[in-house]
Amino acid sequence: MKLIGTYFSPFSRRVAAALIALGIPYEHDDLNGYKDPERARQLNPVGKVPVLVLDSGEHLIDSAVILDYLDELVGTQRSLVPTAGEARRAMLQLAAISTTIYEQTTARDFEARRTQDCIQPNLIERYRLQTIGGLQALDAASSLQGLIRKAPLNLATISAVVAFEYAQMLHPDLDAAAIAPSLARVVLDLGNEPAFQQTRP
Repeated sequence: MKLIGTYFSPFSRRVAAALIALGIPYEHDDLNGYKDPERARQLNPVGKVPVLVLDSGEHLIDSAVILDYLDELVGTQRSLVPTAGEARRAMLQLAAISTTIYEQTTARDFEARRTQDCIQPNLIERYRLQTIGGLQALDAASSLQGLIRKAPLNLATISAVVAFEYAQMLHPDLDAAAIAPSLARVVLDLGNEPAFQQTRP
């Protein structure tokens, strides 16, 4: 199978990290949808990455859909998300918080790049506070007993590590480690894990 999407996209990166964590071999096509929007639209009607091309030729779009397929592929004993119940809901909610951090971190970056007369400081502050709130929520789940932990890797941990490093990369002024010290320790512990080391942009 082939994963299409730059690792600068946290959505693509979390899929790549999941593939590596699950031991699923794949080819990587480093497409950046912002730099080549025409090709991105040929692969996905809304021009976004990631896209996973299966060996059958089927195209899967959206990281949540792709990750659900990967869990189906490996079966319940190895899946990244529990199959049912409160544990499944908790895992998916933490993953949703992480993807919101991806979105709001990107939105803040785009807003800050506007010309000075077009920047809306209230929006930048809103995105900043949403990112902080998300990091704090992930931090609360980062403990030996929490769902975000060093081992075994699961969807919450993969998504949270990617969120932390993405926020840190785009907005170092945020000081993610001070906001989420427990999560920062998990990120540090997993720094050399192939799922993250091999996908770090």
